[in-house]
Amino acid sequence: MVVGYKFLLKRIAATLDSKENLTTRTLASNLNLRQDEFKDILNIMIKKGDIECIVENQVSCGSGCSGCGKSCSVSKPNNKRNSIKSYRLTEKGRAIYESLS
Repeated sequence: MVVGYKFLLKRIAATLDSKENLTTRTLASNLNLRQDEFKDILNIMIKKGDIECIVENQVSCGSGCSGCGKSCSVSKPNNKRNSIKSYRLTEKGRAIYESLS
C-alpha cells in the first residue's frame, strides 16, 4: 500500500470520526486537493473496501416511469439531488486507520 494512500486514509478517517457534515469540496480543500482528485481517491478507497458509500433518502418514482405502468424503486434522474451520500470506514479501513495511530 502506498504511503500517500495511508496518509489520506488516516486524514479522511479522522474527519469521518469527527462526525462533521462536510461537502466533498470542503474536505478536498482541507486535504489540499482539487475536488475531482479527491473524488477519484475516494472512489479508489471504496473499490479497495476501506470506505463505503451510503445513499440515504432516495426518492422512488412511485408513479412509474414514462411508458411503464408499474411502480418501481428506481430514482428518477431529476430527483438525484434528493439523495444524500455519506461515507464511513469499513472494518478493513478501521483496522488500517488504527494501525497508523
